[in-house]
Parts: sequence; structure tokens; C-alpha cells
Amino acid sequence: MVNVLDVYLYDELVATIRRSRGLLTLRYASEYVVGDDSVPISVQFPVSPEIYRGAKVEWFLENLLPDREDVRARWAREAGLDTTAAFDLLAVFGADVAGALEFYPEGTRVVAVSGRQPISDEEIAERIRGIRRDDSRWIDGRSSGQPFSLGGAQGKFALAYEDGQWFEPMGSAPSTHIFKPGVKGYEGSDITEHLTMWMASTLGMNVATTQIREFAGEHVLIVERFDRARDGEAVLRIHQEDLAQATGTSVLKKYEKDGGPRVADLFTLFDRQLEPALALDAKSRFAESLVFAWIVGHNDGHSKNYSLRLYPGMTLLSPLYDLNCNLVFEPESTCRAMDYSAYDSAELAFSVNQSYRLGDFSGASLCVLEADAGLPAGYLVEFARRVEETITDALRDAIDELPESLQQLTAVKNFPFVIYAQRQRVRDVLREIR
Repeated sequence: MVNVLDVYLYDELVATIRRSRGLLTLRYASEYVVGDDSVPISVQFPVSPEIYRGAKVEWFLENLLPDREDVRARWAREAGLDTTAAFDLLAVFGADVAGALEFYPEGTRVVAVSGRQPISDEEIAERIRGIRRDDSRWIDGRSSGQPFSLGGAQGKFALAYEDGQWFEPMGSAPSTHIFKPGVKGYEGSDITEHLTMWMASTLGMNVATTQIREFAGEHVLIVERFDRARDGEAVLRIHQEDLAQATGTSVLKKYEKDGGPRVADLFTLFDRQLEPALALDAKSRFAESLVFAWIVGHNDGHSKNYSLRLYPGMTLLSPLYDLNCNLVFEPESTCRAMDYSAYDSAELAFSVNQSYRLGDFSGASLCVLEADAGLPAGYLVEFARRVEETITDALRDAIDELPESLQQLTAVKNFPFVIYAQRQRVRDVLREIR
């Protein structure tokens, strides 16, 4: 049984995590502690000689793995484990995780073999089909040398792209793109996520780059990893952590309503961890994302769907990701009625002005959010107005780029009707402020 994990960052052994009698302890390497540009594993664990122990170490590791117990159980069976503990799973699947950290059983990284293996369109299509049949099948068909882990609840897999060819990374080789076939039971959710991300990008919001591709008749959302960067032919990892990790939050409490961080907690985190100008930028972007979520009906923007990038001497908010419109999966008759009151009871991931309900988001909500973020009065009002004025054209352009067959999906056809209704909601709310 593995009881010590080596933690690497940018090819350097930076820490060890030990397990003794079920208790996890994290300790930085002495050479790393005295380094001039040492970056913390997490803002929860500043670089120091201190030994960190207890639940927050466990929660940090858990947030690097899939949220779902059925997926973790499947991974454990694949690895021949008799436990789904995060420590044990990362000993097997921790070489390519979100961000730049790498996890290995003590002393084993020096013999890790890295490389990549070409993968055909049909092989990619079969993985997509497999996840659509059973969305716990995140690693079925994966070569034994690809120890990757991605967090979240949605079935996905990761590949690397180079010169027009897709590859499966081997050993510690990094992936570059994440493939998301969509959420089971919500046909076309991969398409609607791309459309939502496109609209956000058109509005000038800093978001991950996405595309829709088809492989042997199977469509899929491909997200370019913003925790990766190219340096010539080399692919480099960029260190980051999600806001559940940064706030020491269990994956079970990633939503505010389950006891997770509130907007005020995250603003405090930004003020504490970021330089003043970067903190204001992060609060501005986060507040804009909440307004955007209200307008498009995005209810899954929990604390794990935001991240911090950690550089030497600097921390900043990562690009936004996992944006979607949940309202398009209402019955077609509801969407085509274009009555925004039908969506009033839908709940957002974060409360604003003491309410989660989409229908309770008001002019007062905008003003409260502005004040809490330290933004000038009227800033978010103008942002909401700009969204209302431009979002229809952005959506139309995004849909026009899709293959004709994907334009005919019910969720895609519902989208313009939903946005029409939500634009009317925004106009009515903004009239309250005049």
C-alpha cells in the first residue's frame, strides 16, 4: 500500500503527502521552502516549514478527482484498488490533473515513461459513444499508460493535439484538450455549452476556447485547456486551483446552498490573495459572470467552476469555463411561449441580495453586487444592458457556425426563444433603476 505521495510542480519535487493511521499530512520540501520563486500548492497551504494536516488536505485532493462516487468506484476497480480514497486514486491517476501538479507514489517519478500515442477518429467516437451510454465510463478504452484525472460530475476525457493529429498522452505527458460529450439526459448539452461560451466570448468575457467537432458521426464539445501553454513543441502546465480548493471546501459543499463559499467569501479571498488591481479585476469579472448567469439561466456556476492561477509572486482569476444555459432544456412549449416568468423559480448557484431565484434577481441585486465588489455605481447595470443589446446577434452567429444537423437539436432550436424572453426580463429590471 502506498503511504507517501511525491508532489511535483514544474518538474521539481515540492512536497510530500503522508498517510498515517488515516490522517494526511502535507509538508513542503526543505529546498523548496527556501526558494526565491516558490509557488504554493494551494493558497490554503502557504510555502513554509509548517506541516499541514487534517481535512483540508483531504479535501484539496478530493477536488482533483471526479465528484461522483460511481466514477471513482469504477476507477478504483480499473486500478485494482479496494478503496476510493483520493490519496489512493491519485497514486494511480495523478500524473495529469487540472493545473500543473503531478502526484506519484514516493520515488517513482524518475522511472515514469512519457510519450503519446495517435488515436483515430473512430476510437475517439467510440469513447464518446461509451460515455453517452454510461457516463461513468470516463476511462474505458484508455491505454494503461494514461494516468489522468479531471474533476467535476460530467463524463469527459482528455487528449493532446499536435499538427492536425489527436494523441493519447502516456505517463506524465500533458493533455491539451478536454472532450465533453454532454450531460446524460440533456441531449445537445455539449452544443449549448459551446453556444453559451461563444456568447460570453463575444461579450468580451475571458473564457476558455471551445469548439464543436464531429468524429465518425459523434458530436462533442472540445475545450482547449487554459492550464496548458505551448513553448515551441513543448506543452507546459500552468498551476491553478479551483475556488473550492482555495477556500478549503469539501466537494460535497461546492454549492453555496450546501454550505459552500458565498460571494462575499470569494471577494474576501480575492482581496487577501491578489494584488489590489488584480483583486478588483477578479471581483469585476466574477460579478459579471453572475449577471451573465442570471441572463442566460446558467445554474451550475459553483465554486469548483472558478479557478485561480498561481504564479511566482502573483495570483489571478483564471478564464471562465463550464458556462451553459439550463433553461433550453425546459419543455419546448415553455421555451416557445417566450414568457420569462416561466423561469422565475430556477435557482442560480450563488445567492445575490439573499436570493438564489432567477426571478428575484432585480435592480437592487445589481446594486448590492456592485457595492460588494467595490465597483462604481452603474457598472453592472451597463454590463447587463450591453449583454441584452448584443446577445441575440452573438447567439445567431454561433448557431450559424454549427453543422445543419446540430442546428436541428431541440435544445439548440429552443435557445433563441429563451434568450428572447430573458432579454425582456433584463429590460424590465433595468427600467426599475431609471
